Amino acid sequence: MTSRDPTAYLPLTPAAFHILMTLEEGVSHGYAIKRVVEERTRGIVRLGAGTLYHAIGSLAKKGLVDECRPPTPDAAGSSRWRFYEITPLGRRILKAEVGRLEADVAHARASFGEAEG
Repeated sequence: MTSRDPTAYLPLTPAAFHILMTLEEGVSHGYAIKRVVEERTRGIVRLGAGTLYHAIGSLAKKGLVDECRPPTPDAAGSSRWRFYEITPLGRRILKAEVGRLEADVAHARASFGEAEG
């Protein structure tokens, strides 16, 4: 995908959304991303290794994440760890997805007769 229009990438898969959310918080490696997602979602979203690395590869191919150096020399850990960061395009797409989800939730609340907020 070569479009720079964030809406052309939407909707994100749950795995892609949670990976980008985690990387928005800072550089991370795959296993740490998996742990953060499970903690943040209270175990509702669990990323297996195949799903996680396939999603990271797809995000990288689209230019939404990049492989990068460890944030600190101490963070390097195992030489097999690969670290990732969100790109400016990835950040724009994540913001667009959050807006899309907020609109969906507002519509759902209105459908149920609940007040917004």
